Amino acid sequence: MKKYWFSLAIILISIFAFSVRLYKVTESPPSPYWEEVALGYDAYSILKTGKDHHGNPWPLVAFESFGDWKPTGYFYALVPFIALFDLSVLAIRLPSVFAGTGIVFGLGWIIWLWTDNLTKKQRFWLSLMGMMLASISPWLIQFSRAGWEVNLATFLIVMGIGSGWASVKRKEKQSSLFYIFISVLFFVASMYSYHSARVIAPVLGLFLGLRYLLFTSKEGWDKTIKQSLILGGFVIILLSPFIKAWGSPVLSQRMAETTIFSDIGIIEESNTAKELHNNAWWTKFVYHRFFFYGEVLASQFFVHFRPDFLFVTGDSIARHSSQYFGLFYPFEILFMLVGFFYVIKKFSKEKQAFLLLWIIIGVLPAAISRPAPHALRILPMAPSLLLLVVLGLWQSYRFIAEDFPCLFYKLKNFRKNVLFIGIITLYILSFCSFYRHLLFVYPQHFAGEWQAGYEKMIKKVVALQKENPELPVYITREQGRPAMYYWFYTKTDPKDVQKANDLVKKDQGEYLEFENIKFINTVGEIIESSFTLADFEEVWQVEVLEK
Repeated sequence: MKKYWFSLAIILISIFAFSVRLYKVTESPPSPYWEEVALGYDAYSILKTGKDHHGNPWPLVAFESFGDWKPTGYFYALVPFIALFDLSVLAIRLPSVFAGTGIVFGLGWIIWLWTDNLTKKQRFWLSLMGMMLASISPWLIQFSRAGWEVNLATFLIVMGIGSGWASVKRKEKQSSLFYIFISVLFFVASMYSYHSARVIAPVLGLFLGLRYLLFTSKEGWDKTIKQSLILGGFVIILLSPFIKAWGSPVLSQRMAETTIFSDIGIIEESNTAKELHNNAWWTKFVYHRFFFYGEVLASQFFVHFRPDFLFVTGDSIARHSSQYFGLFYPFEILFMLVGFFYVIKKFSKEKQAFLLLWIIIGVLPAAISRPAPHALRILPMAPSLLLLVVLGLWQSYRFIAEDFPCLFYKLKNFRKNVLFIGIITLYILSFCSFYRHLLFVYPQHFAGEWQAGYEKMIKKVVALQKENPELPVYITREQGRPAMYYWFYTKTDPKDVQKANDLVKKDQGEYLEFENIKFINTVGEIIESSFTLADFEEVWQVEVLEK
């Protein structure tokens, strides 16, 4: 295959992947989830004022968001898109669309690097196959169509892996300090983008860094020590904001709230087991809480590999899955298994170790958190499983089309063509079924999961405010975060929000009032004699004569 044909194919597949993720992106999902709205408005605030909506100037590690701390990566990635497309649903989802397309390219790059034992033509086709399967992957598409921080982090991790692996060419006996520096930049950037990346990136980055340094040691330990010091200093500089924030809620709060190690119920279960045996001395060892934590950890780890989760239903959380399709197409289970055995048989120990590490460390953040299984938290692992599918598909095709015994050569060619057309048809039909469901069925059935209705409600509130500017407005919080939605859809001046930060009542960082608007839990909290009530589904104008 000529080089320009390969380049053209990469461009065309990338355009296709981008189009699949962009088409009707503001309609499916049907509404921005409150986390997307928060990301967008704080990025808008940074763009307009250089501060978040709380008034904090240029946060480095995390933004304060509803009593939590969200990594800064996606916030800053949003800024240029909001500058171009204003504060809109399209703007807050475009970085994820681009990141999702980047994952497609990154997987193709990794496959090219990892199949250096094959012919150049075989590497071309495998890379293109990997890109194509990634472009139509239900798992990757689902998280590329909304403002998911994890999607950006996954792209950065994939590019970090590609750059790190490209830093060493064993056959050519070449190493590249440039590529290892680029790899470090990608990995560190991912740590600024999503919580689980702060576990995944250091582990994978350390593996690739040691691989590079061990390779360069053949050229002399003096060079290796010098480059180790340079790389170490570079990493420390990039991570200095993390070092400064170490031990603060900025880094620790998220884990403290979601990890299984904060679950008192497990400790109580341990204590109950001890009491049943009269707290005998041996129970301190047999029923130690660590064993109970280990049992939960193992259970939550392996539940992510259940066939129904991966290939049938997907995540039970409707925002993380279309609910009628798995993370992979059902028939891909066969290819994944074949790919697994191919890796064991044909890959080097180095590649086997890294792939295993990638899968384990990719699942670990989800395994120690609630709930499980969780398709969002393990997304950085998705390319590793897709790699297995690609290798398995290729091996299955080669075996049936070429290696399987056949009496007549012409029949063999016929079988090869039929098999090729059959696989292509199967993927096309599966993708079309999934994509149609995602665009036209999913938005209707799961609109509530995406807080659909806020835009309509805010428009009515604004109209009522114009009619009765002196009357207070009450908006219920039953669907979550109404203040942020109000600022987002009205494009409220961030300076006004910042001025109110120290003056208004809050619940976990969420404003309970703003100007003449009060955000209440239930209608029963209203005590004024005359008011305008805005609820999730509809807006009513109500007169109350007496309490």
